[in-house]
Amino acid sequence: MHSARYNVLRLELRLEPAGPLLIKAGGYAADPSLPDMSFVRTARADGQETVYIPGSSVKGVLRGFVEQALRTIDDRQGWMWACPTFPSNAESCGKRLEKEERSCEVYRQSCGACRLFGHTRLRGRLAVTDLMPAGEVRTETRYGVAISRLSHAVAQGPFEMEVAVAGRFAGRIILQNYELWQLGMLAVALDAANHGVLKFGFGKNRGYGEVRITIEEAGVEEAPPGAEDGVLRGAAEFLPAEKRAAYGLSAPDRLTGLPQPIRTRPVGLATERVYDGAGWKAIAQQAMERLVQPAGGGIA
Repeated sequence: MHSARYNVLRLELRLEPAGPLLIKAGGYAADPSLPDMSFVRTARADGQETVYIPGSSVKGVLRGFVEQALRTIDDRQGWMWACPTFPSNAESCGKRLEKEERSCEVYRQSCGACRLFGHTRLRGRLAVTDLMPAGEVRTETRYGVAISRLSHAVAQGPFEMEVAVAGRFAGRIILQNYELWQLGMLAVALDAANHGVLKFGFGKNRGYGEVRITIEEAGVEEAPPGAEDGVLRGAAEFLPAEKRAAYGLSAPDRLTGLPQPIRTRPVGLATERVYDGAGWKAIAQQAMERLVQPAGGGIA
């Protein structure tokens, strides 16, 4: 399905710590002045180092939540909602489909999480950029110890942790050739983060990792013949019946009654409709409601 570009969702997001946040760098820092557990860093265009949040860290947290959510839903139409994270007797989708050559069969036989995030035999629909500081990000050093479960005394430490406590990180999420249930699962995950259910980084059980995510702008691009006012179409709407069946897609796959975009702009052969934060909330609400509708309106 990646041979063509049917629909694309672009989310411009801002992430703010709602408490101490630590995305821990691996290994030891070259700078001896940094704490034992330092925030991951990268170089800016001016050569200065700055803290940032890797896109892979965000994507991994989103995938873990979506896998849990999909396993909560009963199996429909005979395909798994999420393959096992740590395979034992059951195999992951990448292993199970490693000899399958037809891309439509790989997609149709993959579990829900792998249809969205991909596996070793399937490119995912969702991509996340690195989240870079938008202005100043304030960090501070906190201290911790490891307590022995036998003696209840200090077993290790104290050790230092560098946490972000204020500021904003900016980045982008791209969802391409998506089904509407996939858009709905992304909306559920982002909403869970804003309710403190989904946390990021180190020390979640210590109270770390709570964030607030704001979608400042959402752009929707759809293939010709052009977009309909107030309508958002899933991938199935762009494919003939035989191709929908081959990929295991269901139609109709559209949201209606959506607000008008704040502006439109040409993007290659298509036109992108751009929504503000309120417009995204209306789209996300409808997409989340579709997840709990009876068969035919939810996940295929």
